[in-house]
Amino acid sequence: MSELTPRSSSLTKLENGAASVNPNDVPTMLEAYRPNSHQSPPQWLGDYELLREVARGGMGVVYQARERKLNRIVALKMILAGRLANQEDLLRFKTEAEAAAKLQHPNIVAVHDIDEVDGNHFFTMDFIQGNSLAQRVMAGPLPNKLAARYVVQIARAMQYAHEQGILHRDLKPSNVLIDVQDQVHITDFGLAKRLHGEPGQTRTGSILGTPSYMAPEQASGKTRELSPACDIYSIGAMLYELLTGRPPFKTDTPLDTIMQVLHNDPAPPRLVNPKVDHDLETICLKCLEKDARHRYISARALADDLQSYLDGNSIDARSFNILDRLTHTFGRSHLDIAFHAWSTMLFIMAGVVFVEHLAVFFLLMTGQPRWQVLLCRSSQFVLLGTVFAYHRGYRLLPTSAAERDIWSIWIGYFLAYGCTLVAVQSMSILGVIDRGARVLGSEHWQEVLPYPFISIVAGLAFFSMGSNYWGRCYAIGLGFFLIAVLMPMNLDWAPLEFGLLWTVALTVLGWHLRRLGRQAHAEAGHDSV
Repeated sequence: MSELTPRSSSLTKLENGAASVNPNDVPTMLEAYRPNSHQSPPQWLGDYELLREVARGGMGVVYQARERKLNRIVALKMILAGRLANQEDLLRFKTEAEAAAKLQHPNIVAVHDIDEVDGNHFFTMDFIQGNSLAQRVMAGPLPNKLAARYVVQIARAMQYAHEQGILHRDLKPSNVLIDVQDQVHITDFGLAKRLHGEPGQTRTGSILGTPSYMAPEQASGKTRELSPACDIYSIGAMLYELLTGRPPFKTDTPLDTIMQVLHNDPAPPRLVNPKVDHDLETICLKCLEKDARHRYISARALADDLQSYLDGNSIDARSFNILDRLTHTFGRSHLDIAFHAWSTMLFIMAGVVFVEHLAVFFLLMTGQPRWQVLLCRSSQFVLLGTVFAYHRGYRLLPTSAAERDIWSIWIGYFLAYGCTLVAVQSMSILGVIDRGARVLGSEHWQEVLPYPFISIVAGLAFFSMGSNYWGRCYAIGLGFFLIAVLMPMNLDWAPLEFGLLWTVALTVLGWHLRRLGRQAHAEAGHDSV
């Protein structure tokens, strides 16, 4: 079990203790562990004879023990700190014991006794002869049918737990044990949460779980939004690892892994392991959807689809076709939440851009002096810069990684814009434009010729934003590419076409950020209740 708890925000800093624990390889009761020779366990704890230490994690230690009264072998788990355990450790230990004790299912490790002796809190449970899924997958990916059969059992067990009002929140291969009959047993409910628990059971903003197997809503610390869908995601991450030999996301640091969980799409399993069946890949990717609403509606629905696969029947999950992938791409939303307060600024900028390009169009059509056109354009940039500076409190440098990325995109755009204007002026001086003006039929070549080129540059800028911020920026970029192709048919209309598309783009982005701002405000208000 691994805990990542930010001190100031859910993604800025990890607790010192969490960094010392490998977040993907915490041992279970059946994983090998070499006991510390300086910490000899007591030979007896109440009615239990401690035979050997079999596992140790960040908070607890597990022994193989013999219950004297019934003369049976059990697994005994106690708090690692013993009598020195603080109230938070005791509460979490009690939560794990009570949650597991409430669940009576053949694929969930059963709890027998909860007790305390001389300040040592412990509980006992079935001792499972066998090993863990983590140990099974160390040798490489499992066969498709075997992986599906294991995950069917996990999904049905978690459906039962969800019906009892319990979320596991730390499902991973090392917490699933395989007995000698090749049946799975889910263990370690140390992060269990009641679906309808009392407010304050888990503080908002804390990140609990193992990064490689956490659902995005869990990785972002949105504890109030957690539902059975977060366990379904974890089951999908386990299925991914069983099929490919590695989890969908795993980096050198927990924080980097969390960032991938939040913002990246997993590589299709068949890209990692070509032997993965197409239907099984489809089921796996449905579990790993970023949006919880797009995952399976329940663990039972997941289990039923896997059983259909095992039986050779058609599955309910639908694989992505080209239209699905385009919809998914255009709807993707990444770092744009960082700019949700910019909506009003974009609306004002949209108005400035529209008025300027409309004015330039009429100045050109009515044959006004060129200095008036240049003054109009210069006024636009002065106004846009003033609006931006005012909105930023006159702090022009970027203050976050998301801002640095977008600064790079748009500084590059304005540099390309300026270079295009200079290049056109150079062609005018050299007489290139004058020779071509008579052929292509425009009286305002110096003013209108740059527009197709700066439209292409704008399209490239929005394409860059599409991958990093909001998928619909791709569509805006395509719009600029399209008008760049159409403008040469009648360049006199180019200023108006370019200005209208920029106005639409800024307005659409403004509405999108306004919606994100309302969502953020609603979540902040809900969390403060």
